[in-house]
Amino acid sequence: MSINRPRLSFAQAIEAYLHYAPRLPSVAVVDVPVKTDYVDNLLVIVDQFDLIVFDAFGVLNSGPTAIPGAVKTIAALQGMGKKIAVVTNDASSSAEAILARHRKRGFDFDNGNLISSQQFVAPLMNEHVDIAHWGAMAPADWPFHVLPDRVERLGNDRGLYDSVGGFLLIDSENWSDQQQKMLEQSLTDNPRPILVGNPDICAPMGDFLSVESGYFAHLAADACGVMPQCVGKPYHHVFEEVLRRHPGVDRARVLMVGDTVHTDVLGGLASGIKTLLVHQGGFLDGQDIEDVFSRSGLRPHFCARAIGHGLADDPNIPAEQAACWGT
Repeated sequence: MSINRPRLSFAQAIEAYLHYAPRLPSVAVVDVPVKTDYVDNLLVIVDQFDLIVFDAFGVLNSGPTAIPGAVKTIAALQGMGKKIAVVTNDASSSAEAILARHRKRGFDFDNGNLISSQQFVAPLMNEHVDIAHWGAMAPADWPFHVLPDRVERLGNDRGLYDSVGGFLLIDSENWSDQQQKMLEQSLTDNPRPILVGNPDICAPMGDFLSVESGYFAHLAADACGVMPQCVGKPYHHVFEEVLRRHPGVDRARVLMVGDTVHTDVLGGLASGIKTLLVHQGGFLDGQDIEDVFSRSGLRPHFCARAIGHGLADDPNIPAEQAACWGT
C-alpha cells in the first residue's frame, strides 16, 4: 500500500460501511455481546486466550509507523508463548514484502504468523471455470503470474473492460474516476463477476483514511447489480485459515483484535471468536465509538485505546516485565 490514493472522511467511511452492511456477513443478535468491557490494554485480558489474531493497519501500525506500545506488546506475548496470527487485507503485496515492512517497524513475525487475503484470490478465480481472461485493478508490478488465468491490468482502454470475462479488484492505488466510470459502464452493459481481493472500504494511513478496493467494488455493484465476491476480513476465508493452522486451540480461547467494527469485529463475531476493538491510532481514532456500536448493531467483547496503551510511556520497561502485567 502507499499514500497515493483517494481519501475519505470518517463520516463518509462509516456511512459507506453502514450502507453496504447488508452485503457483509451476518451475525445473529444472540452472538453480539450485550456489553463491551473497557480495558487498559491487551495484556490485561491476555490470560483468557491462547491464540490472538491481529489486524495490522490501525492495530499494529498506522501507515508506515508502528503504533506506540504495539511492538512491546507483541514481544511480551511472544515471550509468554502465546500463538499469534496477523491477518491482512493488503492483497497488493507479497507475504515477503509485508513481513519485511513489519520487521522494519520492529515486529518479529514470520510466514507462520501471516495470513493475507492475497492467497485466496486464485482459489476464488478457480470457482469460475468458464472465465479465462480477467481485468485487474492492481499495481503494474503485481505478480499476475501467480494467478491461474490470463490477467491484464485495467487502464484507460475501454475495449479491455468490455473484452474480459470478469474483474479482479485487488488494489486501488492510482485508480482514477475515469477508470471507475469505464468499469461501471462496462458492467452495466454486460454484468460479469466482480472478485475483490481487498474488501476494505478504507484504511488508516496515519493522518487520513485511504479509499480501498472494497469501496470501488460496492460502487460497481450499485451500477450493475452484481454482488461482489470477496476474500479477506470480514469474510470467512481468513478466519477459517487461522483456525485450520491452530487445530488444537479451543475457539473460546481465540481473540480477534482490530480497529474496525465492520471488518475485524464483524468477522470475529461471525466466526464465533472473541473480539477486541482498539480506537486510538486507527479507524475510530477520536470518534464516539458507542455511537458506532449503536448505529451498526455490533459491538466487541472488549475495547481498549490501543493494544499496548501505557506500555510506550516508559521505553525502559522491557518486554519481559510487560509480560508480567498480563498475569
